Amino acid sequence: MANKDKKNPASEKEPKQTNWGKEVKHSGIIILRVIGKIITYTLNIIMTVLLVALLTGTIIGVAFASYINNYIEVDVSEIMMLSRTQDMTTRIYYMDYSDRTNRIGTPVEIENQQLFSSENRTWVTYNDIPTYLVEAFVSIEDERFWTHSGVDWKRTLGATAYFAVGKASFGGSTITQQLIKNVTGENDVTIQRKVKEIMTALELEKTLDKTEILEMYLNTIYLSEHCYGIQAAANAYFDKDVSELNLTECAALAAIPKYPFKFDPYVNPENNLDRREDVLWKMHELDKITDEEYQTALDTPLVISENVRNSATSATTSWYTDAVIDDTIDLLVEHTGVTETVASQMVYTGGLRIYTVMDPFVQKTLEDYFVDPANFPAINKGVQPEASMVVIDPATGDILGLVGGRGEKTSSRILNYATQTTRSPGSSIKPVAVYGPALEYGVINYGTLINDAPVRGNWPANYPAGYRGPTPIYDAIARSVNTVAVRTLQKLGLENSYDFVHNKLGMKSVIGELTTSSGQVLTDINLSALALGGMNYGVTVRELTSAYQIFANKGIYTGNRTIIKILDSNGNVIVDNSGEPSIVISEQNASIMTKMLQGVISYGTGSTMTVDAYVNVAGKTGTTSDDCDRWFIGYTPHYIGGVWFGYAMPMSLNGFSETRAPSLAIWDNVMTKLHKPIIDAGQIKHFDVADGVGKVSICSISGKLATRYCNQGVRSVYFSPGSVPGSYCNVHGRPAGTTGKTTTDKGTETTTGKDTTGTGTGTGTTVDTSTGTVTGNDTTVTPPVDTTVGDDTTIYEPPAVDTSVPPPDTAAPPDTAAPPDTAPPPDTTPPVNVPDPEPASNDPDIE
Repeated sequence: MANKDKKNPASEKEPKQTNWGKEVKHSGIIILRVIGKIITYTLNIIMTVLLVALLTGTIIGVAFASYINNYIEVDVSEIMMLSRTQDMTTRIYYMDYSDRTNRIGTPVEIENQQLFSSENRTWVTYNDIPTYLVEAFVSIEDERFWTHSGVDWKRTLGATAYFAVGKASFGGSTITQQLIKNVTGENDVTIQRKVKEIMTALELEKTLDKTEILEMYLNTIYLSEHCYGIQAAANAYFDKDVSELNLTECAALAAIPKYPFKFDPYVNPENNLDRREDVLWKMHELDKITDEEYQTALDTPLVISENVRNSATSATTSWYTDAVIDDTIDLLVEHTGVTETVASQMVYTGGLRIYTVMDPFVQKTLEDYFVDPANFPAINKGVQPEASMVVIDPATGDILGLVGGRGEKTSSRILNYATQTTRSPGSSIKPVAVYGPALEYGVINYGTLINDAPVRGNWPANYPAGYRGPTPIYDAIARSVNTVAVRTLQKLGLENSYDFVHNKLGMKSVIGELTTSSGQVLTDINLSALALGGMNYGVTVRELTSAYQIFANKGIYTGNRTIIKILDSNGNVIVDNSGEPSIVISEQNASIMTKMLQGVISYGTGSTMTVDAYVNVAGKTGTTSDDCDRWFIGYTPHYIGGVWFGYAMPMSLNGFSETRAPSLAIWDNVMTKLHKPIIDAGQIKHFDVADGVGKVSICSISGKLATRYCNQGVRSVYFSPGSVPGSYCNVHGRPAGTTGKTTTDKGTETTTGKDTTGTGTGTGTTVDTSTGTVTGNDTTVTPPVDTTVGDDTTIYEPPAVDTSVPPPDTAAPPDTAAPPDTAPPPDTTPPVNVPDPEPASNDPDIE
């Protein structure tokens, strides 16, 4: 028990003391180790990220460099060309030809049509630009212009950052970059375009110095009110030369470019004032002006000229000059590779010499006629229809004259209804899209019979209404029979027709395939468009008139032109636009088409023509199904002319005469005036029948060679080699009671049975049915084999031509209207001596 009370000596020891210093040191070591590991780990991560970034950047850089090398083409030649452009007047000439066909003549400058400010462009050199104006633009547009190398990287990165976070960007373009956009016209919001712009800016600053870049920029910048460049703006807004501008006026001009209309000092003076004060403040902040100059400019009122709008353009250009300007710009773009902007600047300030093919007599005749309202039919009151006309030389394709609208022309470069607007041509498209190519490709001949019957349902309709069954081509053309045109096109083939007008005749308004912004796919390769003129957009008067050249010019097409040559200020030829002739149809087929188109005038839809009493006329009327457009395209041996008549905003013309179409009346009156000097001088030409064209008599009922039994409907018609009917009429048989062979003595020719032997010396037409040969006008033609297809009796179908019928159009196409039908007059051409054979025993009699 005593042992239980005995104390443990250990329990009586003192408590052990903690060595905090040692503990803190130990803890610190641990912490440092942890931190070291964290830092090491972090550094590893950072280094890994940097390494990945470096590798990625290298890959991206290489890819970007490759992209630039392969896809970004840096070219400053356009801008360099602009820098060489000087402030010189461009002059326009016509040629006083002694021989137009061979282009022998003397240039004569056209009065009052010099081009130096038609779009109010005038070039001013850097030394003539006030310092205030330079600093105003630099301060507000590109404050680091004098120090950067074409790209302000600080501004570019800032703009990019703003764009990346979805905020509105303040813009990153420098003056150099803006110049490039002004010159190239490229302003797409794409990475490729921006990269190309940056690369071009860097290259440009290696080529030009800062003052040259500023000079070009200040002369190309758009400053509202049709003003391009500071000199034009100074003239328009302040009626001053740019060198006379004060600080306030300089700031006002520098305020405009950001949003030209919004900051236009004439239209929106309050907006311009606010922006002008920003310009002055920025100039003051950058120490470009003193305190005193700053305050004085703020206190100085801005006085705008009262003649702003009138000073924006020079003397009004003619309709012809307007077309010349447009054509010059297009030709410069095509032949020199410059952009439209540079080409336009060259026209107005480049001192060009433009040689046109205008005939001053033709142009004045057109202008005098179209300016007089008494020359046009009117209906009720209010807005009257517009009209336009183009006159072309058949042999060269030269546009001798044109007018793009009615009444006095009071402005330059306004909408031209002859060269710019497209309208549905109605039946006037048929000769070039259907009958011309069908004749050339052997699908039809002069007397081919095509069934005048609906193609599907009651489409297409004819005007006047009704269907006549088998109809000769020459009569279908004269009366503008819609069904025959559609059926002929089916045999020709849609692609053949489209290729003919679009590629061979240069009618680019005829659409192959076009996808609209809404995704709709449009095409004119259908029966309605090509046979009846019911196109999506239509064609221009210039295009369609030019296409008829192939009939008036022996099958040759040379295109059309207002300009033959463009020279620079030093007399060097920039563009030679003489034209390249191409044979589109044979001379024989051109001659035959002319004969058929003369039928339109003699008894068809153009029978109210009067000038044909003095000169040969061939042509075709055209009226759209909604009667919003009336056309007449016609030609004589001297001129081709095309007329369009309709409202600016399409609406019906049903109040105007249908028997004397306005378009035909205009054509008739103008052509009467144009031909009067030729008639008075006794120099009238005639349509010649081409060598190789024979003439035979056919039965208009069967479309075959006529016999003595074809008492009615015998026509003397024209045929080219290889297209003469190969058999005789089997509709009109020998009368009952007559048998045996017949011998007929016809003067110097003896006919025995089916064999015709010419024993005389005449050059008439001899038909030998045993050999299938027709000889006429010293021309030998071998006829093909006759065939009959479906409802349409045709003479032949060459295997080389695609005659497959395309699937029906899904939309009901419009049909074309034609004036009331007129009975054909009797053929005054003496019938050709034709043998009177027995009907073939295997040909059934047809009542």
